[in-house]
Amino acid sequence: MGDLTTLETIHRMYISMTALAFNLVLCVMIQVMDREDEGRNRSFGHLAFVVFLGNALTCVTTFVRRADSFPLVPEIAYLAYLISAAANIYVTAFFSKYIESFFRKKHKPSVTWKRFNNGLLIAATILLIVIYIWKFPQFDGTAESANIDLWVKYIFGYAIELYFILYTLIYFIRYGKLLNNRQTVTAIWGILLTIGGILTQLVFQSILLNYVGASIGLYMFYFGVETPDYRKLMQTMEELKTAREAADRANRSKSEFLANMSHEIRTPINAVLGMNEMIIRESHDDKIIGYAKNVDSSGQTLLAIINDILDISKIEAGKLTITEAPYKLSNILNDVTNMVTIRAQAKKLEFDVYVDETLPDGLMGDEVRVRQMMLNLLTNAVKYTSEGSVSLSVEGDYDNDILNLIISVSDTGMGIKSEDKDKLFSQFERLDVVKNRSIEGTGLGLAITHDLAELMGGTISVESTYGLGSTFSVNIPQKIVSREQIGNFRAKRGCCAEAGAKERNLRIPEGYILVVDDTRINLMVFKELLKRTEIKIDTAESARDSILLAEKNKYDVIYMDQRMPIMDGTEALRVIKAQENGANMDTPIICLTADAVAGAKEKYIEEGFDDYLSKPVVSAQLEETLIKYVPKEKIIIEEV
Repeated sequence: MGDLTTLETIHRMYISMTALAFNLVLCVMIQVMDREDEGRNRSFGHLAFVVFLGNALTCVTTFVRRADSFPLVPEIAYLAYLISAAANIYVTAFFSKYIESFFRKKHKPSVTWKRFNNGLLIAATILLIVIYIWKFPQFDGTAESANIDLWVKYIFGYAIELYFILYTLIYFIRYGKLLNNRQTVTAIWGILLTIGGILTQLVFQSILLNYVGASIGLYMFYFGVETPDYRKLMQTMEELKTAREAADRANRSKSEFLANMSHEIRTPINAVLGMNEMIIRESHDDKIIGYAKNVDSSGQTLLAIINDILDISKIEAGKLTITEAPYKLSNILNDVTNMVTIRAQAKKLEFDVYVDETLPDGLMGDEVRVRQMMLNLLTNAVKYTSEGSVSLSVEGDYDNDILNLIISVSDTGMGIKSEDKDKLFSQFERLDVVKNRSIEGTGLGLAITHDLAELMGGTISVESTYGLGSTFSVNIPQKIVSREQIGNFRAKRGCCAEAGAKERNLRIPEGYILVVDDTRINLMVFKELLKRTEIKIDTAESARDSILLAEKNKYDVIYMDQRMPIMDGTEALRVIKAQENGANMDTPIICLTADAVAGAKEKYIEEGFDDYLSKPVVSAQLEETLIKYVPKEKIIIEEV
């Protein structure tokens, strides 16, 4: 093991001391800057300390090996080599522990490998001590007695270090995909510099890139991924990811709850409103009819609340879509004003309507949602106005083939405080609760109107003076389909509906349908709603019964309840459609369900149903499905 020349020693000492100074600065930075950082990576601090200690020991061993300082004592020379070897082994071992720490949150290191690596490190340390004790009696004061045996050099100078280097590389290659881009790039360069320096030491027996490479690698890791700010950022991102996953789980739970709530509430409402309609149709006692109409009004209010909650769930889930189709503005105005007039009269309010006569009547948009927004604003105005008037104004601005429809609703109600305006379009928000405690509602109407206006590319605004009243204005772009003007709406009010919207008497005496529902009263309601159509109806209280009936009879339409015990509607649908030579393989099957949450219709149609009808069943909608799916030659429509 020859001595080093003075020039070689100076070069090595200069390089080692430079690396040592950088290590010392880094260790101080870690201790000072990271002291109160509970999220710090302690493996990095341990690695930095081991590199510093190894570097310091290398400086000492290099110094004692100087040829011109004093005669080299064999015991010290041999010990210096063993200390250098131990230092390099510890550096590579702690470097592998540090690389493992990158993956602890997403992948726990194998306990077996962890124990093996720790055992190997401890065994190597003990064996180095044993070797020195074994070698000590052999020192005789000559330089030859300090020669390193080849097996010691290969095992402790090469094999163990190469094992930890190989383990680190394999571990990083195998699990590197779990890191983000910044961690990956930093780790690659840090590994190349650190391991590159160690390999240079092994191959060329030089410290030119040994601890210098390790020091530069440590600084890359520190500023790349170990600074407190970056760790806090990563911790925040991890917390946000966890919070998002929790929110997703909560949203799925909410959707499931809404589906169940919708089904459980709509099913009895279907029976209540259906049977109540039979009372109104068949009773000749004005007092009984009055009671029944009050029941219908309360039932419709309850149903409106459920629909509002489901609309909010659709909007939050991003599944409420705007379906554009041609419609007549006069039809919407006629329907809405007729409904609001009754409510205004009940409260002895004046209801005034102004419609610009030059507005085009034929527009393209979502007729259902436009009607919903207009009705929300008007019913809200009537609710919060105890005396005076409510007025509706409909005007427009033109932009080529686009009409910016401006719907304004004014009232002489209680108005809104200036500090409450920011909360006006929030969900479930009730303003001035003490004063408004007697007013029914969930506080969802304006929130839904606001969201619908935004979905249509429009806006909603409010002007209000507390104690004097409010004016809500919605501006939504609608494509012009026909330039035919709406004309004098006041003069035509109540008479502008299309001929198809007039009261009609639908008869289908030759028709034949099957209705499937596990609730007997729902079957009774269904039959009563269609009694005047004279259509022939078979009923089944289970999916299995419906399959047996479908094997025997050919139906024009099958109305299939979805939620049934043992076998649900979807399973029954697939069996009926798959019946060999079945009479109803091509029969339209309509999903009959109380599940009205976001995406329900699309989901059931995707499962194979031809259409979707939600409970409670509205007789007009039920008749529309018959007109659509029963063969035309069997349908008789008599206008009244």
